[in-house]
Amino acid sequence: MHFYKETIEVVDTAGIRRQRSVDETIEEMMVRTSFGAVRDADIVLLLIDAHEAQLAHQELKLASYVFEQGKALIIIRNKHDLVTDDIQEQWKYDTEEYEHLLRKIEVLTVSCKTGHNIGKILPLVKEVWERYTHNFSAAHLTMIFKDGLERTPLYHNKHRLKVFSAKQVGIKPLLIRLNVNEPEWFESSQQSFFENILRKDYNLKSVPVKFNLRRMFFD
Repeated sequence: MHFYKETIEVVDTAGIRRQRSVDETIEEMMVRTSFGAVRDADIVLLLIDAHEAQLAHQELKLASYVFEQGKALIIIRNKHDLVTDDIQEQWKYDTEEYEHLLRKIEVLTVSCKTGHNIGKILPLVKEVWERYTHNFSAAHLTMIFKDGLERTPLYHNKHRLKVFSAKQVGIKPLLIRLNVNEPEWFESSQQSFFENILRKDYNLKSVPVKFNLRRMFFD
């Protein structure tokens, strides 16, 4: 597929079967070809039916899995023409548990039947790709993280966490190396602190952010 003189390879996968009477793992939910497609993809578009009164837990569980694998993710809610106010309220209720994830992801409501927002899908894919492959200045990353710690100091057993420098070392997903005083003090909540600082400065919706912690040695 060509879009604005760029070539996009699109892979369609088998649908994910609904959960029945037993709890299913991600592996049981996804067929083998779907796993391969997620592994090989850069951007995953998760298509769900927006008209269903109750969102399946496994669909957002799958979204979490895809994002954790370092893949850019866009959720497409199809059948907008069938969505009522009650269904929209149910969506808000069902997604409360996943709000921490959804606020990081582009969610586009469309209707294949009426054409509503269909023309926005590929431009959004292009925007997410640009975010997914963006390169940040090491000087700027270092500055915003140090400033963040000055405004809101973090501690581990009364020891202050320090970031000496930061540098982007990868794209797809965005990977940032933090040179710090003690890497083991920077657990998931502390890393989320730095991720939030970065997301506040830049629009990184649909793009996962990962950190590599390294101890800084001084002679």
